Amino acid sequence: MLHVDKVDTLLAETVKISASKLTPFQGYKFHLRLNHEGKLLRSYCVIKSDKDGTIDLSRDAPVRGTYHEVDSMGLFRTVELTDDVTLGTYVSNPMATPFFYKLQLISESEEIIDEVNMKKRWTHPSVIQVDIVQDGMYGVVFKPPGPGPFPCIIDVQGVSGRLTKGHSSVLSAEGFMVCTFATFRYEDLPEKLQDVDIEVFSKHFRYVQSLPYCSDKIALFGLSLGGTIVNYLASKHPELTAVVSINGPESFYSPTGVFKENGKPMHCEEIDESLPVAINGVHKQAPMFLETFSKLKPETSLKWNEISRNIAFRLVTSIDDWMLCGVTHSIRNRENLFKTGHNVEIELVPGGHYIHVPYFPYHYLYAYSSEMFLGFGGDRNPHTKSQVKVWNNHLKFLKKHLGTPAKLPNYDRETYVEFPGEINSKL
Repeated sequence: MLHVDKVDTLLAETVKISASKLTPFQGYKFHLRLNHEGKLLRSYCVIKSDKDGTIDLSRDAPVRGTYHEVDSMGLFRTVELTDDVTLGTYVSNPMATPFFYKLQLISESEEIIDEVNMKKRWTHPSVIQVDIVQDGMYGVVFKPPGPGPFPCIIDVQGVSGRLTKGHSSVLSAEGFMVCTFATFRYEDLPEKLQDVDIEVFSKHFRYVQSLPYCSDKIALFGLSLGGTIVNYLASKHPELTAVVSINGPESFYSPTGVFKENGKPMHCEEIDESLPVAINGVHKQAPMFLETFSKLKPETSLKWNEISRNIAFRLVTSIDDWMLCGVTHSIRNRENLFKTGHNVEIELVPGGHYIHVPYFPYHYLYAYSSEMFLGFGGDRNPHTKSQVKVWNNHLKFLKKHLGTPAKLPNYDRETYVEFPGEINSKL
């Protein structure tokens, strides 16, 4: 029979899975299904029971499956889209809704012996979500219980523009106060990134500073173009404490990655859209960005020399990134920060461009349009391992420089998980 220590957990928490009362030395399949917004994902492993008829995923390596080593969270880590889902589909969770899983124990004769429903929450139940609708700003504050003040993180959106709670919700489960804002394609905000004045990010920063429960320890957190934005903002706000930049381009670029500054388009290098390489129909953009940023001049570069030396930096780079030549860009960024005497932590990891929260499904491509697939790069197993490792190192860095927030209280966990009706019918 299946044994799961907690069927209701936070996204980043580990789950202990085992089985007992099995036939000794027989192979059994553990099959995990995740259905999110109608997109079915699955993972599996086949493990041989021991002489006592038991299997423990934290002890036993699979004979075959979507992962191959001892890993208590291997099933969660390696869920992948099934063939029923259209190629290029991307699983997103902008509102940070819970993930619901069904775990099945299956015999060699394909008989379902037992099954358990599980739930992983992106947001801790004690965290209060405060909507921001003020002075042309749209966002949300994830506030821990109590009066504060709390160490704060601002999760800066990049090319998506919309209000996206993913990183913010999971960071807030660690006790940090976290804020995120929409910048375009939302309510009455501009429709295009190119119509946004980059001053809006400073406006968001000043608003967060003004909150009575925000401490004077504030970090910026950005992925992809968001990683470039947080590096830029560091040159404008010496009162910042720390910056986390993940797979961020070296600078802004025209025509798709450029904001307005003082009402006019920023001066930046222009990308050559003939340079991406198509491999089996999937576009690798890294050569295009490598060529673009090789032409950077002082007027098109970020103003590294204007960044306060009191701001600590963490740069994370995926070695197998197909969107950017991440290693080159991050090393150049580190060198620029070293020249100005900054405290810089750099982490190079195997994986593709989109390094997200722990146990988020890996995507090697997405459909940019009906005629173009853009590659993220990487491979499922090393990429998803990196997501867990990188996340834990984010937390170490943030706690080191912002201070360790108070641990959130345990919540009343469900002992039996019921799926929402629309999911139950598809599992």
